[in-house]
Amino acid sequence: MRVWRPESLVGVTAIVLIAAAIIGAIVATGAIPPAAAQSVAVPSAGLPEGFVRLRERDPSIRQDMRYAGPFNFTGRRVPGYLAGECILLRPVADALARAQARLLADGYSLKVYDCYRPERAVRAFVEWAQSPEPDRMAPIFSPAIHKSQQFALGYIAKRSRHSLGVAVDVGLVRTDEPDLPTPREAGPCDGPFAQRARESSLDMGTAFDCSAPASATAARVAPAARANRDRLVGALAAEGFRNYRLEWWHFDYGGPTPPVRAWNFPVR
Repeated sequence: MRVWRPESLVGVTAIVLIAAAIIGAIVATGAIPPAAAQSVAVPSAGLPEGFVRLRERDPSIRQDMRYAGPFNFTGRRVPGYLAGECILLRPVADALARAQARLLADGYSLKVYDCYRPERAVRAFVEWAQSPEPDRMAPIFSPAIHKSQQFALGYIAKRSRHSLGVAVDVGLVRTDEPDLPTPREAGPCDGPFAQRARESSLDMGTAFDCSAPASATAARVAPAARANRDRLVGALAAEGFRNYRLEWWHFDYGGPTPPVRAWNFPVR
């Protein structure tokens, strides 16, 4: 598998950025529907063959890549994340763009929180869960579950489909709402909507990455949150994504892809 060296990327990166901007402008005019833009897709500089940066594929999908900063359950930037970029295998990004097109027609947009995850990040999660270090982010992300229970309860695993480039953590927002910055503090993730991390104007029942029973997709939540979860699951299922039952935000792509393997290249 070929990986381009950073020193060879200056000219290529400029070409990619210009091409992506042109494609985005054409899509915005309606001349090319978002779901059809893969026919003019360009390579993603600096990535292994088959991978693409989501913002180059569909810039309308919002991003708040949590593990590239400290506001996550570990309380620090996660190893392997050098930038807040969603990276996926191209067929997965294409399917996500098709789901986005469905939602845009009704005034909604996807908002991604994590995509490809380096193996070193998965190992860091395991080390965090096994460490005796106090869990200072527990009041926000895991109000009633000790980090040592994360494995048994299915919130953390020693292997992740994120490392294959076929999984995505994603929420839902209204297209008419402003982009919200990554929160810096928040109340319990399963508490009242007004006290949780501000991620969207839409109530999803819990905040993203909430280790709590209410995060289960079928959990009993407020009617508005149930409708929002159903809308998200429906749009993604129509394009080949399967939801993980314990986390309303986690989806695996089940459609055809190139041969997959776990990767460890950094997110940049």
